[in-house]
Amino acid sequence: MKKNQDELDHVVGHDRMVDEDDIPQLKYLQAVVKETFRFHATIPLITRECMTNCKVGGYDILAKTPIMINIWAIHRHSSAYDDPWDFNPERFVGSGVDVKGVDFELLPFGSGRRACPGMPLGLMQVQYELARLLHSFTWKLPIGENPQNMDMGEVFGVTLPKVIPLEVIPIARLPLHMYGPL
Repeated sequence: MKKNQDELDHVVGHDRMVDEDDIPQLKYLQAVVKETFRFHATIPLITRECMTNCKVGGYDILAKTPIMINIWAIHRHSSAYDDPWDFNPERFVGSGVDVKGVDFELLPFGSGRRACPGMPLGLMQVQYELARLLHSFTWKLPIGENPQNMDMGEVFGVTLPKVIPLEVIPIARLPLHMYGPL
């Protein structure tokens, strides 16, 4: 949070709110979003169908065979990431890895012509909202809560919601007039 807020203070300052034009300059925030998509993808599996006979990883795959791609496992595989079980946004700082499905180690929106059509809107919205939340507030855990004791487990299904919802307390970072009428 501190690194994001330092970047936001440098790019945006404290005299205005973040706008969409700021997002391309927020490189660390973009790395945090990529790492979040890697670590907590919205869907764990995508299904495809082979169009023609092919060979994948030494296996013969026949046309019309349904294929399930385990995004959750790809995002946690040691051949794609060092320390794949650690949340580490720095792995994407200066990296050319993109969320658009070109780099097969990061597939939060799928890939190819069957990729999520809402990807551009979804990506911009997540980056923009996260930037606004981090720029406007410092986030604290409730009194007595310890980050090391938080349950970050997910319920496996079509989507991956947290087992226990996150509870946080927002503390204003900007001058009060920036938040509009109360």
